[in-house]
Amino acid sequence: MNFQMGIIKVEIKIPELVQALESFKENRVHALEVLSHEIRNGVGDFVNALLQTEMDLYLGQAEQSANKRNGIREREYAIKGVGLIRIRMPTDRKRSFQSVVVPPHEQIDPRLKEDIAVLHLAGLSNRVMAMVSKRILGVEVSTDTVTKSLDVIEDRALEWLERPLEKKYWALFIDGTNFRIQRRGSTEKEPSLVVLGIDAESRMSILTIQPGQKDNAESWREAFKDLIKRGLDPDAVQIGVMDGLPGLENAFRESFTKAVTGRCWVHSLRNAMAKVPERLREPFKKLAHQVMYANSEASARAAFGALKAEMKTDAERSVRVIEKDLDSLLVHYKFEKRFWRTLRTTNPIERVNKELKRPTKSMETLGERTLEVLVAFTAMRLEYHWIRVPVDSSHLEKLGSSKRNKIEETVLQLIH
Repeated sequence: MNFQMGIIKVEIKIPELVQALESFKENRVHALEVLSHEIRNGVGDFVNALLQTEMDLYLGQAEQSANKRNGIREREYAIKGVGLIRIRMPTDRKRSFQSVVVPPHEQIDPRLKEDIAVLHLAGLSNRVMAMVSKRILGVEVSTDTVTKSLDVIEDRALEWLERPLEKKYWALFIDGTNFRIQRRGSTEKEPSLVVLGIDAESRMSILTIQPGQKDNAESWREAFKDLIKRGLDPDAVQIGVMDGLPGLENAFRESFTKAVTGRCWVHSLRNAMAKVPERLREPFKKLAHQVMYANSEASARAAFGALKAEMKTDAERSVRVIEKDLDSLLVHYKFEKRFWRTLRTTNPIERVNKELKRPTKSMETLGERTLEVLVAFTAMRLEYHWIRVPVDSSHLEKLGSSKRNKIEETVLQLIH
């Protein structure tokens, strides 16, 4: 019985098939191992024949008339879906032959590198990935190989973080966060500035993730300048939503002169509640929520008046926390009602920050370069979700919850 599969011809005899079936009945796992071994041997023979033919064609060129074979070098090579095979690499006297079938110094199929990168970016640490690689990929890899696997995507990922900003963004969410990285044997915090935008089609997008102190106004000024340099239209920005970081509001207004600033209700209420006497916590919170979720700006201001009158001097400091930022807390009413939920707090960007940190939590060691790639990869994965889900959708909070495999999709976008 003959089978033709591409350029590989397989010949199987009926008695051998019967014997194979019997071995599966006796011990299926062992039979599968034997089958895999036979497949590897067959693939190995084919690759070695291919290498010999490649050498014959190379030496047959006119410029190689004085060149000859000079033995072979044996080594292992890993192929996706096959595992490790033993190859016999032919060599020539001039040492000028370089195979395109198995390039010099390449030890694993490039597709395996992609698989390793996917698993690494999905959150498997270098150590765990190295430990389970034999079972998952059919070939044992070192922690160094796991780290280097990101080479296949890192340039594209990092370029995406610096992409030109061609769309018009009318709303910006601004927040800082900390990542942890390994430096000189110790874990340190890597402070970063994150800006999230909403475009004219109501789609969110991560505009920048860059190093910087979130409490430093000058760091934010530089971040805003960088965004404008990359193409962000400052005149198109109508609102910036942020918490109460010192100096941030002024830095924002300097760069986006036509925009208003919105304060985060969650941060403001949390700060106010910290100053409320215990006996007034529940009534204060209930009245504050009436302000926060009012159906109009006028109703919100009336509700704040009721809060202030009810609390009198018993929670004066807490009332003052909300009162000093009241205009910024109610600024979302100046926009369409379908955006109120989104503009009321910095929750959208805080959820993003959590997603950005998620793949780094299970990794024992994380260098600065790897962190950048992981963050870029996660940002792109979120981006592909947001393309399908506008900010006024009820499904917006389900970051990355689509049934489709976002990790696989993102890797394909990066690599191909």
